[in-house]
Amino acid sequence: MSMVENSSGDESDDERKKKEILQRMKCFNRLFVVTYSSVQLYYEKCILKQPCMDSKQSGETWIREILDGHKSRCMINFRMSKIVFTSLLRVLETRYNFQTSRHISFCEMLGICLYILGTGAKVSQC
Repeated sequence: MSMVENSSGDESDDERKKKEILQRMKCFNRLFVVTYSSVQLYYEKCILKQPCMDSKQSGETWIREILDGHKSRCMINFRMSKIVFTSLLRVLETRYNFQTSRHISFCEMLGICLYILGTGAKVSQC
């Protein structure tokens, strides 16, 4: 009888070891998935950077593209409608004598300023 008890005790030790190994494998798999997800997120956010400004145009042509495009585009970029933008442009030019410089038009200056204030973009992105 003692031999029967020993053999059943050996099986339970083997079963416990198998369960422990399976549990460790499950834990390792979870750890692997979390690590992989973290590395992938880091890669997408920090290494694989894409510019916010994906338009082919820049400067005055970009401002014209926004103003002449869909209504919501002006609202998204400048946080105001096209009518309000052009009215503000006229008021600043007439009342406060804002003028274009040698390198940049006043319309473009106002557009860049409103874009930075409205979207929280960095100057380097503009």
